[in-house]
Amino acid sequence: MKRIILYTGKGGVGKTTVAAATGILAAKKGYKTLVISTDAAHSLRDSFDLELGPEPKKIMPNLYAQEIDVYYSLEKYWGKLTEYMHSLFSWMKVDDVLSEEFSILPGMEEVSCFLWVYQHFQSGEYDVIIVDSAPTGETLRLLSLPDVARWWIVKIFPIERKVVKVIRPAMKVVTDMPLPEDQTYDSIEDLFQKLDSIHKVFSDPEISSIRLVLNLEKMVIRETQRAYTYLHLYGYPVDSVIVNRSMPKELEHPYFVEWKKSQQDYREELEELFNPLPTLEAPLFSKEVLGVKSLEEFAFTLFSDKDPAQIFFNGKPYEIVKESGSYQLLLKLPFVSKQEVKLSQVGDELTIQIENQRRNLFLPGFLARLSVQKANFQDGVLRIVFNKKERKNK
Repeated sequence: MKRIILYTGKGGVGKTTVAAATGILAAKKGYKTLVISTDAAHSLRDSFDLELGPEPKKIMPNLYAQEIDVYYSLEKYWGKLTEYMHSLFSWMKVDDVLSEEFSILPGMEEVSCFLWVYQHFQSGEYDVIIVDSAPTGETLRLLSLPDVARWWIVKIFPIERKVVKVIRPAMKVVTDMPLPEDQTYDSIEDLFQKLDSIHKVFSDPEISSIRLVLNLEKMVIRETQRAYTYLHLYGYPVDSVIVNRSMPKELEHPYFVEWKKSQQDYREELEELFNPLPTLEAPLFSKEVLGVKSLEEFAFTLFSDKDPAQIFFNGKPYEIVKESGSYQLLLKLPFVSKQEVKLSQVGDELTIQIENQRRNLFLPGFLARLSVQKANFQDGVLRIVFNKKERKNK
């Protein structure tokens, strides 16, 4: 069994503690496990109370941990691109120190995270890879990258590469500004293709599971709802909800009466909102959960006798069916109203937008030839019906 488990949630809910504890329990059960942090504000080392580095470090038998360093990753994965960026900034007379900083383009750190996880998965060295991710917003951007990359490599990249190849001789006559060479484009193309493969791994429910960590508070629950919706939109499997820091039953002081009542109300709401996802719960501990021994205690409290690497729920976020002679795309989008969903089709590309999140879905060949006839939203499912006849090319 090879598994990838990614923990996400609002900042401060305890994702790192849950990820580290899961790693310890998985290792105790005999899985060779890696816990990898993709959060720029690394706290994994604080959780284990050990120094970590940009490569996996052994923590205990069967358990390794790694904190991704963007500069180290640049050298490992972005060599040709950064070489070009440095030459361009040098031509622009940008200071060397600023050049180093500017060479980190938006999204590079997120892409590096994906590449590390994918490399470890492909190597087959670990049975379980646990990803301690950044807060929800950053994680959604991370998980949407493969879609963006696929769109870029299919739609824009071939055109841009041809244009640069044509204009290079003319540019050399009028300016000495460096242009990307073929090996630079080759390395970028290789990265995009890897991202496409990564999406297939992360969206495979037999391999990957995303777990939503939350506290029993209104704002946290609302953000978790939005994250759950968008994860469905991008086709990623969510297998459970983790409730952290709930008030212990034995805490009877009058000061906490309202807190406990509030949390019980939210607990009941969760069961309704996230059904049929299972919910696991860990109480607020009497001290900070730091170090291997404390994390192990937390893990046994959270998972009890369960295997932390098991798949807790396996359901399809979307599927294609054929009913009454028409193909239909069914996409689960919980917690949104009909007015929040916007849909458009251009060629083989279907664009689905919810608020500020958008997905460009490349349709399979047999659907790309058909146009959307109608769409309706009911009971959290967007049903897109395609015409039976092929659309006319314009």
